[in-house]
Amino acid sequence: MMEQSQRAQTIALSAVCLSAQLIQLLAKGKPYDKTNFNALLSGIMITSPKTVFDVYPSIVELSDGCDLLVHQLSGQTTTRDVEVTRYVAGIMSLAKKLLKSNSALNQLTTSLENVERRLEHFELTSPSVVQNFADSYREIISPIGQKIQIIGNPDILKQPDIQNKVRALLLAGVRAAVLWRQLGGQRRHFLLNRKRILQDALSFKNELTSIS
Repeated sequence: MMEQSQRAQTIALSAVCLSAQLIQLLAKGKPYDKTNFNALLSGIMITSPKTVFDVYPSIVELSDGCDLLVHQLSGQTTTRDVEVTRYVAGIMSLAKKLLKSNSALNQLTTSLENVERRLEHFELTSPSVVQNFADSYREIISPIGQKIQIIGNPDILKQPDIQNKVRALLLAGVRAAVLWRQLGGQRRHFLLNRKRILQDALSFKNELTSIS
């Protein structure tokens, strides 16, 4: 059983936001941080963590996600990124449904075991492994909930490489959202404890600034 704390939940939420941000950048053909991409995919493979740091050992790589979390929580409704909000909401919904589906969880475990074997021969971010992650999302996660509509450049979104990376990031986002729930996070907290979540996100942001 992982220790539940507000700080641990903030780290997981930052990873959810980072996933959504990278999806947005990829879909529009904008540059993205490959180190952050690698960190999110690495987290998918840690299925039995004792702490949040087992999943995200280098928290500085979540800095952009934390910045986005702070922006989304502190900004007025008109200044929040609607696309990111929709991606995060969709990811959160899928994570909740995944935790309630033993069948999907078992299928995902088997799929990730296959990826683990492939990692003996391929890099984590190699096209074939990214496609494995994408297939896991498309075949196991996506069918259990409402489809997340990705907004971007149609010509870019037609590219198989981009499609695979986006789906891999959706899987990474679901993994982070599952972790958040396992750490005690609940959707109602955004209504009841919004200020507290923001305060801890600001504290985490300051911590990341000091070590970056």
